[in-house]
Amino acid sequence: MLRQSSWWPRGGVGRILITSLIVVLLMVVSRHYLPSVHESAEKVVSQYAPDIHLQRPPKDEPQEAYVDDSDDSASTGNGSPYEPPVTSIHAAKEPAPTASSKLKLRGCPVIPSSADYLVSMKTGATELFAKLPEQLLTTLRCVPNYMIFSDLEQEMGDYHIYSSLEDVSDSYKYSHRDFSFYRRLLDLYAKGQDLSLLQITKQAEGSAWDLDKWEFIPITHKVYREQPHVKWYIFLEADSYMAWSNVLKMLALYDPEEPWYLGAPHYYGDIAFAHGGMGYMISNGAMRLLDKIYDHKHILEWERRVSESCCGDVELAVVLQEAGINITGIPGLYGESLAWFEWDEGRWCEPALSWHHVRAHDVEALWQFETKLLSGGSSHYVYRDLFHQLVEPHLAASRDDWDNMSRDRIYTGPTGRHGDEDRRYMQEIRWEDLEEDEREDIWKGLEDEQKASIEADGIYRKDTRWDELSEEQQALAWTDLTDIEKTAHESLPHCRAACEDWSECMQFWFMASGRCHLHRTVRLGHYMETGRRVTVDEDTGALAAAANGSVAGWMMERVRGMKERAEECRSVPEWIRAHAEEEGIALRRPG
Repeated sequence: MLRQSSWWPRGGVGRILITSLIVVLLMVVSRHYLPSVHESAEKVVSQYAPDIHLQRPPKDEPQEAYVDDSDDSASTGNGSPYEPPVTSIHAAKEPAPTASSKLKLRGCPVIPSSADYLVSMKTGATELFAKLPEQLLTTLRCVPNYMIFSDLEQEMGDYHIYSSLEDVSDSYKYSHRDFSFYRRLLDLYAKGQDLSLLQITKQAEGSAWDLDKWEFIPITHKVYREQPHVKWYIFLEADSYMAWSNVLKMLALYDPEEPWYLGAPHYYGDIAFAHGGMGYMISNGAMRLLDKIYDHKHILEWERRVSESCCGDVELAVVLQEAGINITGIPGLYGESLAWFEWDEGRWCEPALSWHHVRAHDVEALWQFETKLLSGGSSHYVYRDLFHQLVEPHLAASRDDWDNMSRDRIYTGPTGRHGDEDRRYMQEIRWEDLEEDEREDIWKGLEDEQKASIEADGIYRKDTRWDELSEEQQALAWTDLTDIEKTAHESLPHCRAACEDWSECMQFWFMASGRCHLHRTVRLGHYMETGRRVTVDEDTGALAAAANGSVAGWMMERVRGMKERAEECRSVPEWIRAHAEEEGIALRRPG
């Protein structure tokens, strides 16, 4: 028989007291010493494995657990990699939609019910302080209701920045190769460092682009869960500019209770999707359908697909299709800045909705234009108005040190590049040199006359772009150019003459190194630092310039003719209704 320890009390009361004392000591130790163990581990990991970030919740912050009783959310046995989001603990930091009185003080147009629309703006953590301040001073200044997303959850002054990756499964965030950049961001942020350094020094393996595709689906659902009663959700990038008043004029014609997914249609294979940078809009009716399938089973499949895909806006379109929502194309969304925009009669009366790849000075120019126009009593504007105010004042017969983005026809001499997308050169190919499958595909699209010619001499004559021709074929094609085209690259007067000779030409761009570019539409372009200017002898027309001299010019008479031929513009609602009727889109009835 074992002898009982002498220090252990024999009585029941004594045993209870000793047991209670041991429990209290364990609680004190875990409270005061285990955190230091965690901190020591964090230092070691940070030093030797910086791509791993240890994080624990704040001591005083309540943690909410999500419980889902549905069958689809059942645990896999290894722990669910996804927990459906609940209302953010930071939601209280988001101010209520800005009151109309404050918007008036800011010089903003007050649009009835504008708080029923939510703008979601997405940016990267490394670019947050480079792109967001200008948006807060301009575009978002007059938007009553918005949420800002970035790779990490942060604070920027009085503004809360939501994490666009919060709801992505940890199994991906802390192991998948796409998130190596994210893990580096976490490490630098924990050390209180400047995150923009990652962009400059390329310290991280991977890039922000790897993360971008993971953000579209979580952000879309996040804004709905945070504000489920909003009529429309508008999604933009931080390098985009939104014409707020025009967007609301357009959306007012669509019923938000219907499942609308509006954007500029692009295609990835057979998948039609709205380009993320150009902006897109999703109605409350569509969000409700998406929410119905936003469960554990679907999330697992979506994340697997995203891990293997190229683009988040493509995957979002696929997910919306699974919810029964297809894209509806809308005009007015443009994928470049003002410098690249093609000004022509076809877009003269189209309402401008958004621009992409805009820099801070572009945002400021558009903001100043819009504020002045709307403060004068206008409720909307079209591309014509932008042309008159922001483009036409900068056009001239010639501008030194300027690139006006002329790209349609290019002349660089007998061995250079010529032609454009619409111009083709005859290429002769021996029919028997083609693969059998290729011959079958070509034969289906040939006219009877072309088939007879091939049967007669065995030669297939193909309309080909200049850069697809061999050197010998380019030499032959050169002989088909006019004398004016052959000399266009030699001097500024010759380049201008080539533009005059081509009836469609609206502008030209000449480089003293021997390049002449022509273009069918009007583009503004930008200043180009060349160091030395191109000068022309007025008597001889000869050039005196450095090899990198640059001159751009516009055919001003043709520009005036374009303006005179353009139609009289209707109001934005009238224009959109006419466009919808042409496309077979059912809009709300007036009134």
